[in-house]
Amino acid sequence: MTTFLHISDTHISGGAPDDPHWQADAHGHPNAGVAALIQAVNRLPFAFDFILHTGDVCNDPDEANYQRARELLIQLPGPVYLLPGNHDSSDLMRRCLHDGSKLRLLQDDHVQLGGLHLLTLDSGDEDSHQARLCDAQIDFLEAQLRSIGAEPTIVAMHHMPVASGVEYFDDKMRPQIGDRVHDVLKRHSGKIAGVFFGHVHLTAATLRDGILYACCPSTHYNNFAYPGMPERITDPLAPGGFNLVMIGDHGVFLRRFHLPMSV
Repeated sequence: MTTFLHISDTHISGGAPDDPHWQADAHGHPNAGVAALIQAVNRLPFAFDFILHTGDVCNDPDEANYQRARELLIQLPGPVYLLPGNHDSSDLMRRCLHDGSKLRLLQDDHVQLGGLHLLTLDSGDEDSHQARLCDAQIDFLEAQLRSIGAEPTIVAMHHMPVASGVEYFDDKMRPQIGDRVHDVLKRHSGKIAGVFFGHVHLTAATLRDGILYACCPSTHYNNFAYPGMPERITDPLAPGGFNLVMIGDHGVFLRRFHLPMSV
């Protein structure tokens, strides 16, 4: 059995205590959520194989933010696999965070973790803050899945590739060619254990054609989600958190862990 923690959207800041203002005023400082995460993870009464961070590691692509991120994330048990989000700079992540062992940046990559394969796609675009995927990435996904035998495979990216039924998320927060990701995965569904993403700041799951798509909460602030929701609405009562994922002969098990509310 493979066991990992799924975290996302930490939005770490290396600036002043009240920076970034637009988040701190409404939700508390994002670093407080990361501090709570570190404490909670290091107190877990069980072992796990790795941590998967699905992007928006920092709030802005600034070197001071990534230096602070390293100081914080190095306190987590490794290895920690880090994907870029739309708030991130992959260049700064590689320069400041990636050490190839405990902290490892993944973009369009294929990593074998024991009997489990991890395929990652870099869907972030720091210039536009929008979801971005291209034809070459779809081809990469197809080629890698063809190369894998019957071993279980998980796919990770920052953005949600398939529709959720929540209007704002589906219209504003998905890659335009997200359905093509699903078309590829559907052809190889027998080996897909799950697709894991962040960006929407909540715990939710979509089951489509037998494929599980699951996101985890932000450690900082989280959103509402309901049918017809036309714009992003934050949920002030939803705590930060992370997900435990267990993959084995039993299938896939997910459990959300809550963090104390940031202040």
